[in-house]
Amino acid sequence: MIQEHQIQEKQMQEQYSLTEQQVEHFRVFGFLIRRKLFSPVEMRQIHDEFDRRLAAVQREAGPRDAHHFHNWPNRDPKSPYIASLLEDPRIYASSEQLLGQNAVPVHSNSNSYCEDTPWHPDTTDRHLLMIKNVMYLQRTTPDQGALRLIPGSHQSPLYDELLRIGIQGTGGDVPRFFTESGFSAEDIPCHVFSSEPGDLITFNERTWHGAFGSYADRRTCTFNFFSDPQSAAEKTDLRAQVAGYKESRTALGTTGGQYDPWWLSNPDNSARRARWIRWLDEWGFVDAGNG
Repeated sequence: MIQEHQIQEKQMQEQYSLTEQQVEHFRVFGFLIRRKLFSPVEMRQIHDEFDRRLAAVQREAGPRDAHHFHNWPNRDPKSPYIASLLEDPRIYASSEQLLGQNAVPVHSNSNSYCEDTPWHPDTTDRHLLMIKNVMYLQRTTPDQGALRLIPGSHQSPLYDELLRIGIQGTGGDVPRFFTESGFSAEDIPCHVFSSEPGDLITFNERTWHGAFGSYADRRTCTFNFFSDPQSAAEKTDLRAQVAGYKESRTALGTTGGQYDPWWLSNPDNSARRARWIRWLDEWGFVDAGNG
């Protein structure tokens, strides 16, 4: 039985492995799109789990603590199918191709947005490679919440130039570049990821991105993988990620700990998950993500 499962898993890894051209696309442009990766039946299951979790989070928040943005970790027994996607070859196999065989899923959240997402990169770290896999649960268009990415902005000098001119949105203020130029955020040249449920986009966390034309309860599930640091500079970046983890969770208003005891117990004795858990514990993410 175990051997049969291993053969099936290997076949799925091969089926969903990236081509050389896809890897090059990611390396040069900082993102990669795969269409119709998940079926309508699978998306319905994801929606059902998302509905239940969102309702629970909203009840816990209460009307006096209403948020324009709700987010919660996926590694939870209340959403077992979404939790299982971290160990689905459609997610982990491509992540390992882009980051190396020892890549680890550090963050995995479900998110409900009600406002635009201003232009920003997810990290300023220059050495450690980190990627985000994003699944939109509803159809998106340029006018309705589609993710926008600036190709090649994960690399200098473009990354630094975007910082310099001041397009990054923080704290609800209109970025300096837009107030001084008269341009709008939608005027920035970019690729618009118009998506259908079942599509998946993977991008380097240094790639500048945003979303505009938002609407109530714009839904995503995210699966973020980090490379295993080798150089001293990469290890310094990773320690900074650990040190800032609790603060970032508080700033985002994340409901619940990132690593549920159910997930950490590894009931199916997955060798891959056991490796992930050891790594997360050794680097301090388990404490930081649940504290």
